[in-house]
Amino acid sequence: MEFAFAGTPEFAAWVLSDLAALGRRPCLVISQPDRPRGRGRRAAPPPAVVQAGCLGIPCLQTDDINAPSVAERLGESGAGALVVAAFGQMLRHPLLDSILCLNIHASLLPAYRGAAPVERALAAGEPRTGVSIMRVTDRLDEGPWALQTAVSVGLREDAGALGRSLALLGAVGMTLVLEGLKDGTVTWTEQEGPGSYAEKLIARDCVLDFALGAKQVHDRVRSLSPCLGARAASGGARFKVWRTWPYGQEGSDPAPPGAAAVAGRPGRLRVTGERLFAGCGEGVVEILAVQPNGKSRMSAAAFLRGYAGGLGDVIHSGGETGSSACEDN
Repeated sequence: MEFAFAGTPEFAAWVLSDLAALGRRPCLVISQPDRPRGRGRRAAPPPAVVQAGCLGIPCLQTDDINAPSVAERLGESGAGALVVAAFGQMLRHPLLDSILCLNIHASLLPAYRGAAPVERALAAGEPRTGVSIMRVTDRLDEGPWALQTAVSVGLREDAGALGRSLALLGAVGMTLVLEGLKDGTVTWTEQEGPGSYAEKLIARDCVLDFALGAKQVHDRVRSLSPCLGARAASGGARFKVWRTWPYGQEGSDPAPPGAAAVAGRPGRLRVTGERLFAGCGEGVVEILAVQPNGKSRMSAAAFLRGYAGGLGDVIHSGGETGSSACEDN
Protein backbone atom coordinates (compact mmCIF):
# COMPACT_ATOMS: atom_id res chain seq x y z
CA MET A 1 0.00 0.00 0.00
CA GLU A 2 1.32 3.42 -0.98
CA PHE A 3 1.28 5.77 2.01
CA ALA A 4 2.21 9.27 3.10
CA PHE A 5 3.87 10.11 6.42
CA ALA A 6 3.17 12.97 8.85
CA GLY A 7 5.56 13.76 11.69
CA THR A 8 7.65 16.53 13.16
CA PRO A 9 10.16 15.89 16.02
CA GLU A 10 13.09 13.53 16.37
CA PHE A 11 10.83 10.59 17.22
CA ALA A 12 9.13 11.05 13.84
CA ALA A 13 12.52 11.26 12.09
CA TRP A 14 13.57 7.98 13.68
CA VAL A 15 10.33 6.30 12.60
CA LEU A 16 10.73 7.63 9.06
CA SER A 17 14.31 6.37 8.86
CA ASP A 18 13.32 2.94 10.18
CA LEU A 19 10.37 2.63 7.81
CA ALA A 20 12.67 3.35 4.88
CA ALA A 21 15.22 0.82 6.16
CA LEU A 22 12.41 -1.76 6.31
CA GLY A 23 11.54 -1.08 2.67
CA ARG A 24 8.53 1.14 3.43
CA ARG A 25 9.32 4.54 1.92
CA PRO A 26 6.40 6.97 1.99
CA CYS A 27 5.53 8.82 -1.20
CA LEU A 28 5.19 12.12 0.69
CA VAL A 29 6.24 13.53 4.07
CA ILE A 30 4.11 16.18 5.79
CA SER A 31 5.64 18.19 8.63
CA GLN A 32 5.31 21.49 10.45
CA PRO A 33 7.08 24.72 9.40
CA ASP A 34 10.60 25.71 10.40
CA ARG A 35 10.76 27.00 13.98
CA PRO A 36 13.34 28.82 16.14
CA ARG A 37 15.49 26.16 17.80
CA GLY A 38 18.54 25.81 19.99
CA ARG A 39 20.42 28.35 22.05
CA GLY A 40 20.54 30.90 19.23
CA ARG A 41 16.79 30.52 18.47
CA ARG A 42 17.45 30.44 14.74
CA ALA A 43 14.80 29.05 12.41
CA ALA A 44 15.54 25.45 11.51
CA PRO A 45 13.56 22.66 9.86
CA PRO A 46 12.00 19.95 12.03
CA PRO A 47 13.98 16.68 12.30
CA ALA A 48 11.42 14.87 10.13
CA VAL A 49 12.01 17.36 7.30
CA VAL A 50 15.76 16.87 7.56
CA GLN A 51 15.31 13.09 7.43
CA ALA A 52 12.97 13.34 4.44
CA GLY A 53 15.64 15.35 2.62
CA CYS A 54 18.27 12.71 3.40
CA LEU A 55 15.97 10.04 1.97
CA GLY A 56 15.02 12.10 -1.09
CA ILE A 57 11.31 12.06 -0.24
CA PRO A 58 9.12 15.05 -1.24
CA CYS A 59 8.07 17.11 1.77
CA LEU A 60 5.13 19.42 2.45
CA GLN A 61 5.44 21.77 5.43
CA THR A 62 2.21 23.20 6.80
CA ASP A 63 0.99 24.90 9.97
CA ASP A 64 -2.45 23.31 9.48
CA ILE A 65 -2.61 19.65 8.54
CA ASN A 66 -6.40 19.93 8.26
CA ALA A 67 -6.25 22.57 5.50
CA PRO A 68 -8.01 21.57 2.26
CA SER A 69 -4.72 22.00 0.37
CA VAL A 70 -3.17 19.16 2.42
CA ALA A 71 -5.98 16.75 1.53
CA GLU A 72 -5.61 17.83 -2.10
CA ARG A 73 -1.86 17.12 -2.03
CA LEU A 74 -2.49 13.73 -0.44
CA GLY A 75 -4.95 12.90 -3.19
CA GLU A 76 -2.43 13.87 -5.85
CA SER A 77 0.25 11.70 -4.19
CA GLY A 78 -1.73 8.50 -4.70
CA ALA A 79 -1.38 7.53 -1.03
CA GLY A 80 -3.92 5.05 0.30
CA ALA A 81 -3.07 5.79 3.93
CA LEU A 82 -1.51 8.51 6.07
CA VAL A 83 0.91 7.23 8.73
CA VAL A 84 1.26 9.67 11.63
CA ALA A 85 4.04 9.76 14.24
CA ALA A 86 4.10 12.76 16.59
CA PHE A 87 2.93 15.36 14.07
CA GLY A 88 1.88 17.77 16.82
CA GLN A 89 -1.67 18.61 15.69
CA MET A 90 -5.03 16.87 15.96
CA LEU A 91 -6.32 15.43 12.70
CA ARG A 92 -9.96 16.32 12.08
CA HIS A 93 -12.76 15.87 9.58
CA PRO A 94 -12.89 16.14 6.58
CA LEU A 95 -9.23 14.97 6.41
CA LEU A 96 -10.13 11.85 8.40
CA ASP A 97 -12.87 11.08 5.87
CA SER A 98 -10.59 11.47 2.86
CA ILE A 99 -7.88 8.93 3.75
CA LEU A 100 -7.17 6.13 6.23
CA CYS A 101 -5.11 7.69 9.04
CA LEU A 102 -2.90 5.42 11.17
CA ASN A 103 -0.91 6.53 14.19
CA ILE A 104 2.24 5.21 15.86
CA HIS A 105 1.76 6.15 19.52
CA ALA A 106 4.56 5.56 22.03
CA SER A 107 2.53 3.96 24.81
CA LEU A 108 0.30 0.99 25.50
CA LEU A 109 -3.03 2.70 24.99
CA PRO A 110 -5.20 3.71 26.74
CA ALA A 111 -2.30 4.65 29.05
CA TYR A 112 -0.46 7.91 28.34
CA ARG A 113 -2.54 9.39 25.56
CA GLY A 114 -1.27 12.78 24.49
CA ALA A 115 1.88 14.70 23.64
CA ALA A 116 4.58 13.29 25.95
CA PRO A 117 4.03 9.56 26.55
CA VAL A 118 7.72 8.65 26.76
CA GLU A 119 8.65 11.42 29.19
CA ARG A 120 5.59 10.93 31.39
CA ALA A 121 6.07 7.15 31.59
CA LEU A 122 9.70 7.60 32.65
CA ALA A 123 8.85 10.29 35.21
CA ALA A 124 6.25 7.95 36.70
CA GLY A 125 8.84 5.17 37.00
CA GLU A 126 6.90 2.76 34.78
CA PRO A 127 8.63 -0.65 34.54
CA ARG A 128 7.14 -1.28 31.09
CA THR A 129 5.67 0.66 28.21
CA GLY A 130 5.35 0.10 24.47
CA VAL A 131 3.86 1.25 21.19
CA SER A 132 0.36 1.11 19.74
CA ILE A 133 -0.56 1.14 16.06
CA MET A 134 -3.99 2.71 16.01
CA ARG A 135 -6.57 4.23 13.70
CA VAL A 136 -6.88 7.99 14.14
CA THR A 137 -10.27 9.38 15.14
CA ASP A 138 -11.37 12.88 16.10
CA ARG A 139 -10.76 12.10 19.79
CA LEU A 140 -7.19 12.35 21.08
CA ASP A 141 -5.49 8.94 20.85
CA GLU A 142 -8.78 7.12 21.51
CA GLY A 143 -9.11 5.19 18.26
CA PRO A 144 -9.01 1.38 18.03
CA TRP A 145 -5.62 -0.31 17.82
CA ALA A 146 -4.43 -3.03 15.45
CA LEU A 147 -1.16 -3.95 17.18
CA GLN A 148 0.57 -3.30 20.49
CA THR A 149 4.14 -4.19 21.45
CA ALA A 150 5.35 -3.98 25.06
CA VAL A 151 8.92 -3.47 26.30
CA SER A 152 10.58 -3.36 29.71
CA VAL A 153 12.06 -0.02 30.76
CA GLY A 154 15.61 -0.18 32.10
CA LEU A 155 16.61 2.03 35.01
CA ARG A 156 19.42 3.54 32.92
CA GLU A 157 17.20 4.41 29.95
CA ASP A 158 16.46 8.07 29.37
CA ALA A 159 13.86 9.64 27.09
CA GLY A 160 16.24 9.55 24.13
CA ALA A 161 17.17 5.88 24.46
CA LEU A 162 13.63 4.73 25.18
CA GLY A 163 12.17 6.90 22.44
CA ARG A 164 14.64 5.49 19.93
CA SER A 165 13.69 1.92 20.85
CA LEU A 166 9.99 2.68 20.61
CA ALA A 167 10.42 4.37 17.23
CA LEU A 168 11.93 1.18 15.81
CA LEU A 169 9.19 -0.95 17.36
CA GLY A 170 6.63 1.43 15.91
CA ALA A 171 8.12 1.22 12.42
CA VAL A 172 8.19 -2.57 12.56
CA GLY A 173 4.62 -2.64 13.87
CA MET A 174 3.38 -0.25 11.19
CA THR A 175 5.03 -2.37 8.50
CA LEU A 176 3.10 -5.40 9.77
CA VAL A 177 -0.17 -3.47 9.89
CA LEU A 178 0.28 -2.11 6.36
CA GLU A 179 0.89 -5.65 5.14
CA GLY A 180 -2.17 -6.83 7.06
CA LEU A 181 -4.33 -4.12 5.51
CA LYS A 182 -3.25 -5.27 2.08
CA ASP A 183 -4.04 -8.90 2.95
CA GLY A 184 -7.26 -8.10 4.80
CA THR A 185 -6.00 -9.69 8.03
CA VAL A 186 -6.01 -6.66 10.33
CA THR A 187 -8.42 -6.69 13.27
CA TRP A 188 -9.19 -3.60 15.34
CA THR A 189 -9.53 -3.62 19.13
CA GLU A 190 -11.38 -0.86 20.93
CA GLN A 191 -9.53 0.70 23.85
CA GLU A 192 -10.85 -0.30 27.27
CA GLY A 193 -10.64 1.51 30.58
CA PRO A 194 -10.45 5.20 31.51
CA GLY A 195 -6.89 5.70 30.27
CA SER A 196 -4.46 8.41 31.31
CA TYR A 197 -3.04 11.52 29.65
CA ALA A 198 0.56 12.53 29.01
CA GLU A 199 0.37 16.30 28.85
CA LYS A 200 2.98 18.39 27.11
CA LEU A 201 5.91 19.24 29.38
CA ILE A 202 5.90 22.72 30.92
CA ALA A 203 8.44 24.65 32.99
CA ARG A 204 7.53 23.15 36.35
CA ASP A 205 8.15 19.66 34.94
CA CYS A 206 11.78 20.62 34.35
CA VAL A 207 12.70 21.38 37.96
CA LEU A 208 13.87 18.90 40.60
CA ASP A 209 12.22 18.28 43.96
CA PHE A 210 14.75 16.64 46.28
CA ALA A 211 12.04 16.03 48.88
CA LEU A 212 11.06 13.07 46.70
CA GLY A 213 12.78 9.72 47.00
CA ALA A 214 16.05 9.10 45.16
CA LYS A 215 14.37 6.87 42.58
CA GLN A 216 11.73 9.53 41.85
CA VAL A 217 14.40 12.23 41.41
CA HIS A 218 16.35 9.91 39.10
CA ASP A 219 13.19 9.19 37.10
CA ARG A 220 12.55 12.91 36.63
CA VAL A 221 16.11 13.50 35.43
CA ARG A 222 16.05 10.71 32.86
CA SER A 223 12.61 11.74 31.62
CA LEU A 224 14.13 15.10 30.63
CA SER A 225 17.34 13.79 29.05
CA PRO A 226 18.83 14.30 26.50
CA CYS A 227 16.80 17.26 25.19
CA LEU A 228 15.36 19.36 28.00
CA GLY A 229 17.38 18.80 31.16
CA ALA A 230 16.36 19.03 34.81
CA ARG A 231 17.11 22.46 36.26
CA ALA A 232 18.92 22.93 39.56
CA ALA A 233 21.01 25.50 41.43
CA SER A 234 23.42 25.63 44.34
CA GLY A 235 25.15 28.70 45.73
CA GLY A 236 25.97 30.89 42.74
CA ALA A 237 25.89 28.02 40.24
CA ARG A 238 22.87 27.30 38.05
CA PHE A 239 22.92 24.20 35.88
CA LYS A 240 21.01 21.37 34.28
CA VAL A 241 21.30 17.83 35.57
CA TRP A 242 21.50 15.28 32.75
CA ARG A 243 22.36 12.00 34.43
CA THR A 244 22.01 10.56 37.93
CA TRP A 245 21.92 7.27 39.81
CA PRO A 246 19.80 6.48 42.90
CA TYR A 247 21.11 4.93 46.11
CA GLY A 248 19.80 4.04 49.53
CA GLN A 249 16.11 3.68 48.71
CA GLU A 250 14.25 0.38 48.87
CA GLY A 251 15.07 -1.61 45.75
CA SER A 252 18.25 0.37 44.94
CA ASP A 253 21.92 -0.03 45.83
CA PRO A 254 23.09 1.11 49.28
CA ALA A 255 24.63 4.57 49.40
CA PRO A 256 28.44 4.64 48.98
CA PRO A 257 30.59 5.47 52.03
CA GLY A 258 30.43 9.18 52.73
CA ALA A 259 27.26 9.73 50.72
CA ALA A 260 25.08 8.09 53.36
CA ALA A 261 25.56 11.18 55.53
CA VAL A 262 23.13 13.15 53.34
CA ALA A 263 20.61 10.34 52.72
CA GLY A 264 17.16 11.45 53.82
CA ARG A 265 18.28 15.10 53.99
CA PRO A 266 16.62 16.69 50.94
CA GLY A 267 18.96 18.86 48.89
CA ARG A 268 22.05 18.50 51.06
CA LEU A 269 25.18 18.16 48.93
CA ARG A 270 28.13 15.88 49.59
CA VAL A 271 31.37 15.84 47.60
CA THR A 272 33.47 12.68 47.93
CA GLY A 273 36.61 12.89 45.86
CA GLU A 274 35.36 13.63 42.34
CA ARG A 275 31.82 12.39 43.04
CA LEU A 276 28.83 14.60 43.79
CA PHE A 277 25.84 13.39 45.81
CA ALA A 278 22.56 15.05 46.76
CA GLY A 279 20.31 13.98 49.60
CA CYS A 280 16.68 13.15 48.85
CA GLY A 281 13.57 12.62 50.95
CA GLU A 282 14.59 8.97 50.99
CA GLY A 283 18.05 7.91 49.87
CA VAL A 284 20.58 9.87 47.84
CA VAL A 285 21.30 10.48 44.14
CA GLU A 286 24.71 10.68 42.59
CA ILE A 287 24.86 13.49 40.05
CA LEU A 288 26.85 12.13 37.10
CA ALA A 289 26.52 14.73 34.32
CA VAL A 290 25.59 18.41 34.38
CA GLN A 291 25.58 21.52 32.20
CA PRO A 292 26.33 24.90 33.79
CA ASN A 293 24.43 27.83 32.29
CA GLY A 294 26.04 28.90 29.02
CA LYS A 295 28.45 25.94 28.97
CA SER A 296 28.64 22.48 27.44
CA ARG A 297 27.62 19.29 29.18
CA MET A 298 30.28 17.75 31.38
CA SER A 299 30.86 15.00 33.90
CA ALA A 300 30.34 15.72 37.57
CA ALA A 301 34.10 15.35 38.08
CA ALA A 302 34.83 18.07 35.50
CA PHE A 303 32.11 20.23 37.00
CA LEU A 304 33.63 19.92 40.48
CA ARG A 305 37.08 20.83 39.17
CA GLY A 306 35.77 24.05 37.65
CA TYR A 307 32.81 25.05 39.79
CA ALA A 308 33.19 23.51 43.26
CA GLY A 309 33.98 26.92 44.75
CA GLY A 310 30.62 28.26 43.60
CA LEU A 311 28.57 25.46 45.09
CA GLY A 312 26.67 25.87 48.33
CA ASP A 313 25.77 23.21 50.86
CA VAL A 314 22.31 22.74 49.39
CA ILE A 315 20.99 22.03 45.89
CA HIS A 316 17.51 23.20 44.96
CA SER A 317 15.25 23.61 41.93
CA GLY A 318 16.83 26.13 39.62
CA GLY A 319 14.10 27.00 37.16
CA GLU A 320 10.62 28.39 36.72
CA THR A 321 7.71 26.60 38.30
CA GLY A 322 5.00 28.04 36.07
CA SER A 323 3.07 26.80 33.05
CA SER A 324 5.27 28.12 30.24
CA ALA A 325 6.67 25.64 27.73
CA CYS A 326 9.73 23.64 28.72
CA GLU A 327 12.21 24.35 25.90
CA ASP A 328 15.29 22.47 24.81
CA ASN A 329 18.79 23.94 24.61
